[in-house]
Amino acid sequence: MRSLIESGEINSELKELILSKKCIVFIGSGLSHSVYDPWPKLVNKICERCGIEPCVKYNSKADELIDAAQRAKLANRDAYFSYLGEHFGRSVADAPLIYDALLSLNFKCYLTTNFDPLLAIKARTAKLSCHLPPYAYPALDRVNMAKRSIHYLHGLIGQKQIPVEGQIVLSRDEFDEAYKDNSNLKSLLLQTLDNENILFIGCSLNEPDIENVFKIFKEHQQELKRFMERRGIPNQSSHYRFILLPKSEIYVDGNLDEIQSKADMEYQKAYYKNMEIETIWYDAYGGDHTALISTLEQIAGLPPITADYSGQGGTNVT
Repeated sequence: MRSLIESGEINSELKELILSKKCIVFIGSGLSHSVYDPWPKLVNKICERCGIEPCVKYNSKADELIDAAQRAKLANRDAYFSYLGEHFGRSVADAPLIYDALLSLNFKCYLTTNFDPLLAIKARTAKLSCHLPPYAYPALDRVNMAKRSIHYLHGLIGQKQIPVEGQIVLSRDEFDEAYKDNSNLKSLLLQTLDNENILFIGCSLNEPDIENVFKIFKEHQQELKRFMERRGIPNQSSHYRFILLPKSEIYVDGNLDEIQSKADMEYQKAYYKNMEIETIWYDAYGGDHTALISTLEQIAGLPPITADYSGQGGTNVT
């Protein structure tokens, strides 16, 4: 599959922005699905561990997942935290190659809503050094967002660690606390949206509290625009926000439904446009994200893997 550079989806200007050291990358759980359970499966397993019936589906809305996690937590708080520690704190032999590609790019800093430690683990041996140790919820402050720092927005579960109350954001009460007015997390996100270029990758941004952050951000932008118009101040260029998404594949009776797939992509494009995010699509047929990895590697200048045959024929030994 062709990379986004070869297809022209990422042009030279966008490539230069990524390489400018003035762009932040926001990483979602999609990058870790080959190692850890996706959100619906994780919540159902937590429910089982806590003694309640699994109650969400692969296409359940974020609100349903958050509420299911809350019910599990209320049913058995100790089992809730214990299972999260077992799942995300277990030893991992391999991390997806995409982390190597992302850490080879000179992003200003890295934000993630993941609990897993893959990003921090790979950062220790990255081509470009990162500020370590990473920062994690609830100790979040925008003043620390520099020198390729890593920020776990919803908490970090390190290897062989079991989280405790106040360290992660998954259940309803945890989201309410983390995103209350003037919280460290909410303030960091709003200031970041106001002041930074951002690449979103491996995420959907459909949690209600994150949607609300974007709503407040848009209101801030509109107020600023009106203020500048009243003062006769020229409209300054805005920051760039774009998201890399796999092209939709919707199957009906085992066959790819191109009409439904296209409709889903149009829906997603409108959804992110309303959040003032430009959508860039890449081919990922059958869950193969090679095109995305290849794109990031090309931007980072990583050489392709080829063999050296210059010494073909060998040396005679007498």
